Amino acid sequence: MRRLASVSLIVLAAVCCAPASVLAQAVETTEGLSLYETVGQLTQQVGSIPVGEAIALATALETTTAPLGAISGGFGFELDPNTGLLVRRATTFGPSFAERALTNGADKISIHANFSSATYDRLGDLELDQMQLASSTGDSPEASLTGTTSLEITSQTLVMSGVMGLTENIDVGVALPLMKVKVEGVTEVVNGDGEFVRDAVGAGTSSGLGDIAVLAKYRFLRFGDGLPDPGGLAVAATVRLPTGSSENFRGLGLYRALVSVLASTGRGRLRPHANVGFEWWDKGVAVQTGFAPLPEETSFEPEITTVEVRHQLQYGAGLELEAAPKLTLLVDFLGRHLQGGGRTGFRSFTPADNSLGVTSFESLVALPEGIRKLTLVPGLKWNIKGNLLFSLNALIPVDDQGLHDLFTPVVGLDLTF
Repeated sequence: MRRLASVSLIVLAAVCCAPASVLAQAVETTEGLSLYETVGQLTQQVGSIPVGEAIALATALETTTAPLGAISGGFGFELDPNTGLLVRRATTFGPSFAERALTNGADKISIHANFSSATYDRLGDLELDQMQLASSTGDSPEASLTGTTSLEITSQTLVMSGVMGLTENIDVGVALPLMKVKVEGVTEVVNGDGEFVRDAVGAGTSSGLGDIAVLAKYRFLRFGDGLPDPGGLAVAATVRLPTGSSENFRGLGLYRALVSVLASTGRGRLRPHANVGFEWWDKGVAVQTGFAPLPEETSFEPEITTVEVRHQLQYGAGLELEAAPKLTLLVDFLGRHLQGGGRTGFRSFTPADNSLGVTSFESLVALPEGIRKLTLVPGLKWNIKGNLLFSLNALIPVDDQGLHDLFTPVVGLDLTF
């Protein structure tokens, strides 16, 4: 751990003390790097390892914990005792991201495909264009440096899932996320006179499988008899397997288990739903957040400090409106709270030894504070033909303390048979 702190100080010393003829040059990332390594190469020019760790963590947490979509299909069927025919349980087609208590029905299978495309604009309150990474103040212009970066981070995700009704009240399924994540950026360092000192450019793309999800839902309470379905209560479980690459922001490299309670009600054109759940992680994701002197020592002896993100609270609520027999209008409000750390902010320290001419150093780091993500999701589902549905939604952040896109479109198809 002390080796990493020493590396940070060595990089800082090199940036501060090297001749201008050496520093005024571009550094390009090399082929074959993971996206995590690409972020590190882009940010280490400012003399701080924690800034790269903070950006990499925020990227991984956003791309791998984004909502997959609702479990069950838009068509739920039930045997009408009066006619002996299978009829739809509800006149609406269900939410796209939050959940309702209704299940598919015995032996009914639904398959889904959702595609989303995000171009991330902000990291908390910071814009990714010309974002400050680190700065130092010192006894001379050469020791007073400011590092900024302009990042373009994008992700495209195709989630393909299938759900089968084992009984009238039990659904099981699996979801396969296919992901493409791209990181591209330019980092620049200028001295106290505003002169260009050093820059780095780099880019990388990774495509492949994300963390697979295994799904189950059990409806244990029905609010009444008859059709349309009056609603009820259900419990759902989602297990995420570590099948995606954590080095390329397609997975977290750990097992996750989400257990949620679902509720939905209403027989008319307007049907509300709500759910709340807790996602347990079998281990945390820890990153370096800075270095501080040991209190027992008089000289500056750096010690690594870290933060760890582990577990997540999720909840959602919304409304379904039967605008027409083949059209359902939707609105959902989703909340995610990542626990323990991961929020980004600036941290500063003052070296006890001023041999480098640096009097203070400030860096963007991951803080020991969790991340809150609140998202508004308007949308619609349209019955194209038979049991085939087309869905169109938008993920709009209301309050997001992590990496986020200001508007993410999501399109999907849903077929039940």
